[in-house]
Amino acid sequence: MSYQALYRVWRPQTFDEMIGQDPIKETLKNAVKNQQISHAYLFTGPRGTGKTSAAKILAKAVNCPNTQDGNPCNECDLCQRITQGLLSDVVEIDAASNNGVDEIRNLRDNVRYAASEATYKVYIIDEVHMLTTGAFNALLKTLEEPPERVIFILATTEPHKIPATILSRVQRYDFQRISETDIANHLAHILEHDQVAYDSEALALIARAANGGMRDSLSLLDQAISYHPEKVTLDAALSVSGSLSQEALLAYIEAIYQHQVEAALEIVRQQLNEGKQTARFIEELILLSRDLLLSQYLKKNQTLLTDAQLETIEAIPASFYYQMIESLNETQNKLRFSNQPQVYLEIFTVQLASEQPSQLVSSSATPQDSELVTQVVQLKEHLMQLESKVEQLTQSNQQNSAVTESGAGSSEQPLTPRERPDHQAATYQLDQSAVYHVLNEATHQGRKQVKSAWSSIVGQLPPQMRRLFTDSEVITAGNGYILLRLDSALYAGEIQHEMQVQQVLQQAIEQILAEMYKVVLVLSSEWPTLRQQYKVLRDQNNNQPIPLRDRAEENIKENEKDLRETSNESVAEPDEGPSSFDIEVSEEPMNDTARDESVPEESTVEIRDWKQETNEAGANAENEVEYTDIFGTVYQGEPEEATSIETMQFSEDPEEDAAIRETINLFGEENISFHYDR
Repeated sequence: MSYQALYRVWRPQTFDEMIGQDPIKETLKNAVKNQQISHAYLFTGPRGTGKTSAAKILAKAVNCPNTQDGNPCNECDLCQRITQGLLSDVVEIDAASNNGVDEIRNLRDNVRYAASEATYKVYIIDEVHMLTTGAFNALLKTLEEPPERVIFILATTEPHKIPATILSRVQRYDFQRISETDIANHLAHILEHDQVAYDSEALALIARAANGGMRDSLSLLDQAISYHPEKVTLDAALSVSGSLSQEALLAYIEAIYQHQVEAALEIVRQQLNEGKQTARFIEELILLSRDLLLSQYLKKNQTLLTDAQLETIEAIPASFYYQMIESLNETQNKLRFSNQPQVYLEIFTVQLASEQPSQLVSSSATPQDSELVTQVVQLKEHLMQLESKVEQLTQSNQQNSAVTESGAGSSEQPLTPRERPDHQAATYQLDQSAVYHVLNEATHQGRKQVKSAWSSIVGQLPPQMRRLFTDSEVITAGNGYILLRLDSALYAGEIQHEMQVQQVLQQAIEQILAEMYKVVLVLSSEWPTLRQQYKVLRDQNNNQPIPLRDRAEENIKENEKDLRETSNESVAEPDEGPSSFDIEVSEEPMNDTARDESVPEESTVEIRDWKQETNEAGANAENEVEYTDIFGTVYQGEPEEATSIETMQFSEDPEEDAAIRETINLFGEENISFHYDR
């Protein structure tokens, strides 16, 4: 048989053989033992952590008739054929090269067929994040409702690229990087099995270079064995991994600490001439500085160096490593944007090695002395902060005492009020006449049309404007008007005063309804009172639309104030201007015939609207219009034209007297003029 790479030979065949990932191994083993197999799994994690191996082991375990503690036996015909990739019921797909819609559709068509030999039909899709959006959509329905005894196992290194709809339909398992200790122990086990000598430092170096990936470490070990078949040495590991010698890095740190610029530059040039990368040099320096710092504090060797080598740098204080790591980290970030990384590294070396002893701790200082210096500096800074706070508190107390004394001594001196900000929130204002006009013009068909389309209209608005209409409700509509109810006075004011909101709303209405509408607002707290008033006025006008005329602005404000107070008693007396509601009776005696010709039997109340367009619309109405009031009654007829002076005459009938009393209670006696017929 031809030679096989170590990572293929030593691929785990059972859950117990997997290195690391203990929680995932136990979960999958228990699922197999208890027959709690899910229809879809997602294995995520860095490369070389065992995702594909776990998928193949799971495919064997669910189909193996002789499982042992959740592990496949690897001896039956099914296990061996799955291991060799010869079983047609276990399909492994590389999504990087089969990422189109057609491939996934073929897979979806084949899923419906039951397994021919095995118990479960298993699809392993590797690098699933490479699928296109159309391929994911084609796979979505199959994942949601898969056929019986079909299992999907998805594997990826970039789970953030997978749609959320896919993630919600699978069981997700996150594979972690394997620790350096586990990798080194596994490499030692392989070398002992193959009877190859090794240095522990070499295995530790390979484990660190693998960065948590078992496959990478096995590939490096394979190279090291080929480089030096008799024994895996540290030099061989350094050569194949591209890592830097710990001795060279230690010599570089000593040269920087002792301000030996020429020696430090020589080390840099030597490493780069050997083919080492600049970024790798910086990274290895950061890791070694960290290990040396931890060795100082933990009193235990955390590096790959010997204790004798560490004794040569005992004089270097911890503060030096702090500054070293910080400077290297900044250099590493800037190195990515440099076109000449070697030149940048050399300049950094000269700059760091040339710093004065005041910037880098003196070589004569011991670690204990440097710690004391650091503590003294921190205490001084803390003391300065406390002194600053005390001074601020003293000044604040003096100001407070001065204000107290001035207030006690001269109580007659008024305090200066705080200036109001120039910008204030827009205030909602009720337009009562506009509301009555919409109620007059309302139709049942218009209300039904607008109410059914209102959600679509709001959906056309931008998100920042849509929030203003979250609690909106269409009360009625018709003939180019919409009466809209809102719960929030703040939102209503913003809609009234923001021209941009009104323009966008009009555009949305015109786009949905193909007709222009004017929107009139009313608050939910005002609507019950306003509705009751309109009902009374309409009943008094023979259930006909209320005639509207110009009226004084003062009375409008008083009625709006009455609505806000939600009081059914009397309305405050207006400051000035004539009353808007007059009830007149002719002073000259009239016979019954003349009275019937001049005055209607039912009393009417005139509401005067200052809006010119409303006045003209009411005065010039000629065609018969269908009116729908807010109580659901449809009225046929033509709105009465309002005259300049409405005369109302009342008989001694108790019903008419009740109407007069209700009008007085509604608008206040001071707002109504009575002329008695003698």
